[in-house]
Amino acid sequence: MNNIPFSVSKSTMKILILIGYLLLTIIVSPLSIAIFCAYIVYPFVNFCNKKLKIPFALSVLLISLSFFYLIYVLIHLTLQSSMLLLPLLEDTLVQYTNQQPSNLLSTLFNDALSMADKLVQYVFQLVQQLFQYFLELIIFIMAFYFSLFESRRNRFWFFLYTPKLVREDWKRYFSKAMDLFTRFLFVEVRLFLLTFILLCIGFMLLKFDHAILKAFLISVCDALPFFGIGFVLVPLAIYYFFTGNTLFCVAIIVIYIIIQTTRQLTESYLWASTFHLRTVHSFVISAASVLVFGFYGILLSPFFLLLAVKLKEKSIFAR
Repeated sequence: MNNIPFSVSKSTMKILILIGYLLLTIIVSPLSIAIFCAYIVYPFVNFCNKKLKIPFALSVLLISLSFFYLIYVLIHLTLQSSMLLLPLLEDTLVQYTNQQPSNLLSTLFNDALSMADKLVQYVFQLVQQLFQYFLELIIFIMAFYFSLFESRRNRFWFFLYTPKLVREDWKRYFSKAMDLFTRFLFVEVRLFLLTFILLCIGFMLLKFDHAILKAFLISVCDALPFFGIGFVLVPLAIYYFFTGNTLFCVAIIVIYIIIQTTRQLTESYLWASTFHLRTVHSFVISAASVLVFGFYGILLSPFFLLLAVKLKEKSIFAR
């Protein structure tokens, strides 16, 4: 009985320490994000050093430059494609609403474009603020660079700044969480490339102007949690239908169906290979997640797949 108060106070202390460190990571967010990014990127540095026999310092420099250049390219392409596509959508919407001023679809289109416009404005403001927070940006770059060097000795070096009471538990939970996150990221990158390639092929066959930029922006929407290719393709197909361009309407719908079907099958296969499940089991779990939870089931699918793997390891479910 004497151990109960101690155990309660110990668990309470762990919760207070966790809350304190979460607040600290928010306060020093440039450092926290830099350490997190370095942890993700370090395997590429290790690959260059161990497999390609590139000196470690040079590997860090090459991977760091590649990482920052990739971020620049993604931001540049997103902004450029947004500036290209959104004005065209707005002009199209104005023409449509002038013909159908009281149509419900016009209201939906207006709301959708308003959300997209706010998102682009937020990105522009964020890019402008980067120049205002120049010191924080320099701190981020330096912390990222030095974190890669420190990871050579110990990849979990940052846990040295945590109390011994929670260090091992936090390290174990963090390792499991990052394993799941890297798997999720690896699958999502491949799905993004698949969607981008299929959209490029479809748009080029339809002879759209700036097909690559438009395909890139729609692929980015597909990768975002609350968007998708239907965010652009479905309204576009509806517009072509009401303006009498049946051929383009059917073509857009066909592209949408092909991409959604291919993406779903590929996603099931990738998750099956990632978690070592049979493809049919992965597909059934993903489909059931979507049917039960709707759109949010897409986001929850990886966690249900991981849960299926853990249950498979239990003796009660073993063969």
